[in-house]
Amino acid sequence: MDRRSAGATTEPVREPSEFDRLIADRLRSRGVEQSDPHAPGHRDSAPQSLDFPTRPRRRKPRGTVLDWISLVLAVVAPPLGLLLNIVSRVTTRRRHGWTTTVAKVATVLSIVFTLLLGAGAFAYSVVAERDAAAAQVIADAQPLCAEIATTPGVLDSAAYGWPTEVAAIPLTLEAMRAYQLRWQQLADLAPDSARTNLQAIADQAQTLVVSVESSHAIDRNGNLATMSSVTGASGLPGWVERHCG
Repeated sequence: MDRRSAGATTEPVREPSEFDRLIADRLRSRGVEQSDPHAPGHRDSAPQSLDFPTRPRRRKPRGTVLDWISLVLAVVAPPLGLLLNIVSRVTTRRRHGWTTTVAKVATVLSIVFTLLLGAGAFAYSVVAERDAAAAQVIADAQPLCAEIATTPGVLDSAAYGWPTEVAAIPLTLEAMRAYQLRWQQLADLAPDSARTNLQAIADQAQTLVVSVESSHAIDRNGNLATMSSVTGASGLPGWVERHCG
């Protein structure tokens, strides 16, 4: 016996695995013979390409009827389109596992147009409220406007009609009382935007009346300067131009 043969050991034969058997079955189905890798004289051949089944391609999602309706409503009636779009997307995702491109576009458009619609509605409400307030001010001013119109040119006269004629004290005092009563009546008719200034005219006239009654003397130039200062600060001509037309 050969000495080298006597000293050699025999390697245990490895059982083929499931993967080996799968490869062998694939090769046999392609007509390729596979030799035993443990047989004497076995030579490995070049690796063969295997045709494993490929995963089916995913179908491209297509827009549903609800998607298209929500897209139209996103432009025509954005809030309603947004609500319908949410329903459509939830339904499609539960049924197919995806959301269509049409639904995504409808979502963007409905949100944008809903925000624009809300901003427009807010701006309109602000303008409408301002116009309503202005109209109410004009309506409240009409009684005063009508009463002022009964004495044309009074706002162009000195101190709005303060008596300046030289006359006896009793006659001048009577004219001063009539002036004070007239402006007190106008102050009572005035809306909030003019009442304070008109009341200041009536109050100042009353102060001068009391002064003349107690002193029995009249400082005509001083009284006219005092009343001119008060009437000039009232801004009544501008108020009448804005509110009385």
